[in-house]
Amino acid sequence: MSTALRRLVISILGLLAGVAAWPLMELILSYQHLFPSYFLFSLAQGALFGVVMGAFFGSGEGLTAKERGKIIHGTLMGAATGAAGGIVGFLAGQGILFLVVQQAFTSYRSQQMIAVPLARIVGWAILGIAVGASEGLRARSLKKTLVGAGGGFLGGVLGGASIEYVRTLYPELLYTRLVGLAVFGLLIGICYSLLERGVSLGILRVLNGPRRGKEYSFVQNRVSVGSDNKNDIVLDNYSYVAPKHARFRVRGKDVYIQHIDVKKGAKIYVNERPVETEQLLKYEDVIQIGSAKLFFKTE
Repeated sequence: MSTALRRLVISILGLLAGVAAWPLMELILSYQHLFPSYFLFSLAQGALFGVVMGAFFGSGEGLTAKERGKIIHGTLMGAATGAAGGIVGFLAGQGILFLVVQQAFTSYRSQQMIAVPLARIVGWAILGIAVGASEGLRARSLKKTLVGAGGGFLGGVLGGASIEYVRTLYPELLYTRLVGLAVFGLLIGICYSLLERGVSLGILRVLNGPRRGKEYSFVQNRVSVGSDNKNDIVLDNYSYVAPKHARFRVRGKDVYIQHIDVKKGAKIYVNERPVETEQLLKYEDVIQIGSAKLFFKTE
């Protein structure tokens, strides 16, 4: 799968996450009267929405790579991170509303048009940060986590604004929450994808074998390659690929390839020349790892 198609899939997953969260949100709203306090209701609401959003986004990397282990791990990590972000975000929104914003806006109209939406947008932004950061946390990459958090924040602010102001400005519109939640998820996916593309230093495209045509972008500072499914780039079903064969390292704006496994057969070639320890890559280099060939190109 190309990186452009992968990013489109991530954006669509965001849209689907918002749609999937809508009936659950309507359900919990219908049972709000059963909660002993609004505080507990906010906790449940934030956790539920966060779980759904996080699970959808967390599964994205595994789905696009067609790797079952990453789908399961990513879904669980995303659900846990999303639940935490949802709880913190919804509580932060309520806290800001009651403790700060309402004090500055005394009229009913200003509170409904400015104070309440602004406070809730803060909560949506926090949820967006948690959802966007989930894949980076799964991959244990600080850079990827920050990129995801940044995309999630932008999407959370814009999406949160759409949720709050669609409901405020068009109360007569049917399914306003559905529209707002769908736009919220879509915008997180789009912002994440755009920010990821902006920081990427290039793309590796597989040229042959069962993963031919699949692309991987350099967003994190370390990218491991091998036949083991715990690697960032999994080259299973290729000959002479060790479980942990090679590592790509980003230093500044340069990308290097390094040996991990130096045992017999674990060889690396760049433009048909063997790599001894590590080598700086240039765009349009062809890297051979076992029987797999990869092409390094710009975004």
